[in-house]
Amino acid sequence: MADSRWIIDADQNTFAKAVLETSFKTPVLVDFWAAWCGPCRTLGPILEKLANELAGRFILAKVDSDRNPNLSRQFKVKGIPSVKLVVDAKVVDEFTGALPESKIRAFLDKSLPSKVDRLAEQGMQLARRGVFEEAMKQFKAALDLDPSHANALLGTAQILMANRKNALAAELLDRLKPADAERPEVKTIKARLAFQPGAQDLNGLEWQVAATPDDLEARLSLGRALVGQQRLEEGLDHLLEVVRRDRGFQEDAGRKAVLQVFDMLGPTHPLVKTYRGRLASLLFS
Repeated sequence: MADSRWIIDADQNTFAKAVLETSFKTPVLVDFWAAWCGPCRTLGPILEKLANELAGRFILAKVDSDRNPNLSRQFKVKGIPSVKLVVDAKVVDEFTGALPESKIRAFLDKSLPSKVDRLAEQGMQLARRGVFEEAMKQFKAALDLDPSHANALLGTAQILMANRKNALAAELLDRLKPADAERPEVKTIKARLAFQPGAQDLNGLEWQVAATPDDLEARLSLGRALVGQQRLEEGLDHLLEVVRRDRGFQEDAGRKAVLQVFDMLGPTHPLVKTYRGRLASLLFS
C-alpha cells in the first residue's frame, strides 16, 4: 500500500469504492502501470510527489494493469503508463506516457476542479436530491471563498425562489459577473423572477386596459401579471400590443418583456417559435 493519505492502491475489488465513490467528493487520478514498464517507474514518483504537494486536491489511485486486466479493458487502456482523471465517476481527462513534471502540472491546472467548484457542484447535487439545507451549506462555503462564483449564486438563488424569497434571490443574481449573467440558465431564472405572481389586481388591470386601451403602462403590467399566472398567450398578446402601439415605450419595455418570456420558456417551447415570428413581424414590418 502506498504510504500517503493522498495515494492509494486500487484493484478490481476495491475500485468501485476507492475510486468511483471517492470521485464524487474528490477527483481521483488513476495511474495504470506495470512493474516491467520503465516509463511507469519514471512517471510514478512524479505523480506521487504532486499528490502530496497538492494535499487533497486529488487522490492518486495506482492500478497494476497486469493484475487487473478487466479494469484496463474497461478504461480502454491501450498503452502504459495511462493516467485517467475521474470526477463524479466519469473520466474527464487523460494522458498516456511519461510526461515531464511541467506538463503534468499544466494538465492538473487545466483539468482539476478548484475547491470552490467542487463545493458548488456538491451543493448542486444535494439540491437535485432535495437536500436543500445541506446544499445551502455547500453554497455558502463556496461563496465564502468566491463571493461571485456563478454556480454557487445560481444554486442559492434557486433554493431561495423555491422558498418565495424572491428579493434575496434577485440580489444574489445581481452579484454575478457580466459574462456569467449572460448564461442561458441565469437568464431563465431572472425571467422567472420577473414574472413571479405579485399583488397586482388582475381584474382591475383588465378593466383598466379595456376602458383605456392606450394606457400602455397598465397593458404592460397586465401582460406581466398574466404571464405570472401562466396565462402565457394572453400575456404575450398584451406585451406585443405594447410593442405595436409604441415601440419606444419605457425604453422598449414591451419587447424586452417578450424576450424575458422567451428566456423563461426556453428555445424549444412551441410558444417561443410562434411569438418570435410575431415579434419579428412587428419590428421589421
